[in-house]
Amino acid sequence: MPSLTQLPWELSFQVFSYLTLRDKVRLSATCQAYRTHFAPAIFKTIRFTNDDAVARSALAAVGAYGQHTARLEFAPVAWWDDEPVVPALVPAAAELLAGRHTPHARAAQIHFDFDLDNFEQWDEGGVGLDAFADSETESEVAAKEQKWKWRALMNETWAALSENGHVRDLTVNDMIPKPTSAFRRPAFQSFLARLESATLRVWAGDHCGGWSAHLFNGYVEWLSSRHERMLGLHESFFCHMRGLRHLEIHAGPKGFLGGTGTHNIPLTALEPDILPSLRSLTLTNCLVGRELVDFIRGHAGVLTSVNVADCASLGDKDGPGEHSISWATFFDQLYSMDPPIALTELVAGGAKILLTLRRMGGHVGEDQPHPDQEEDSDLREICRQIKVQPGRKCFGYGSLHDSDGDFVRDVGRIVEGFRRGDDQRAYDCLMGLVRQNVARAASSPREDLNIVQIASG
Repeated sequence: MPSLTQLPWELSFQVFSYLTLRDKVRLSATCQAYRTHFAPAIFKTIRFTNDDAVARSALAAVGAYGQHTARLEFAPVAWWDDEPVVPALVPAAAELLAGRHTPHARAAQIHFDFDLDNFEQWDEGGVGLDAFADSETESEVAAKEQKWKWRALMNETWAALSENGHVRDLTVNDMIPKPTSAFRRPAFQSFLARLESATLRVWAGDHCGGWSAHLFNGYVEWLSSRHERMLGLHESFFCHMRGLRHLEIHAGPKGFLGGTGTHNIPLTALEPDILPSLRSLTLTNCLVGRELVDFIRGHAGVLTSVNVADCASLGDKDGPGEHSISWATFFDQLYSMDPPIALTELVAGGAKILLTLRRMGGHVGEDQPHPDQEEDSDLREICRQIKVQPGRKCFGYGSLHDSDGDFVRDVGRIVEGFRRGDDQRAYDCLMGLVRQNVARAASSPREDLNIVQIASG
């Protein structure tokens, strides 16, 4: 009986295209020819944890096939009752993060799985949301890293990754807003300087008792870099990312970034004079404000893409220290920048914001349909107009709840803004400038200019 190996390779490739990765792994175990053929696909991404057996297995794999690896994904796990160990990071995991066996792995993803919002036992300044109560000095950080495994594991993970000279694309899921000793080391700062792309998804802790991490000073001050005693997001990361071309910041559904006020987390980590090479910026769960305008103005000549489709506005507010602005003001200020902004892509607005609210029925932070029939009728009409009128946009507005700082979408303001049309007018003017930039770039292309297609969200 003929075997699969006797098929012409053209037919074999067609068969292989229907296989899942698990199927390819199984088939690769049948013979040397298939093992050689499937190795690039099987070992393209190496996933491992801080479990010694898992890390050793992954290390053995890259020892044989590391030349095929393009991406490392590490998910360290720690629990509230884990006793401190030295080292907290198992040697095999440290070896993998350092990248000595994966010369072509240009991407790394770290997912800190510490379950901090579900601790049953709290200890002041140690675990649970209490760990974010206050800022920490350098000596206090070192002391916490000796006392708690999750703190030590976070520090040793960053220290090991900083030895990797190949990674250019960094993704951090559940990024813990706490300083580590590794952030002060030259090796870590050099690692950041080599990065070309970074995606930071901020951890947003939520305890069942109703407390959230964004209500704690230490959490806010690290993200906004407002405390002189410690290194925050600005000093620890952004100041050293001189070669970064693409940045994504995804805040949690609680703890929106931007604006000023009792429960705001200012977007002051993005200062105008940092990230000199930045070409694209994507923000999620952020508030458009004067800090963002100032940052974009500082990069007007190099920034070609801005995505704020999943952001919102608190509206124009007057008064000392007020940073909140409407969407119309935001677009107008980008349009009138001098020198002119170099945007060739702008993603903003959309129908998605009409479909849900963030605070209903006491379930704070959950997305649920709005029950008001009159408002439902208004939103359905807006959705209809957006569908039949290409280019028509709707922009998100809301407020921060007085007691817990949760973002509450303001359907009335959204509907009013859509009907008045000020935001649309300002958006259309800016999009006209974007189209001019695209046409200009197409007529005189340069090697250092990233020409992208216009997107409207």
